[in-house]
Amino acid sequence: MKNKLFIILSTLILTAQTVYSAAVKSVVVKFSLAMGGVVLSSVLIFLGLTIYNKLRDSITPEEEILKHPKTKDEAIKFFIRKNKIQ
Repeated sequence: MKNKLFIILSTLILTAQTVYSAAVKSVVVKFSLAMGGVVLSSVLIFLGLTIYNKLRDSITPEEEILKHPKTKDEAIKFFIRKNKIQ
């Protein structure tokens, strides 16, 4: 009787471990795919922004983009000119 009980319990334990192992493998695979997608997306965004910055620099002059008013009067004139207020 004890041998039968031992065999049944060991069979249940071994079966549970294989099921658990398959579940763990499934989770690890899904997690790895998700992290691979994150890495791929990050690389694509980085490359896209790098190309965009190179194209933008060649099209628009830096001085105009970075130009900002230094005094209050310049700021008011800049605002009026940009909004075409008369």
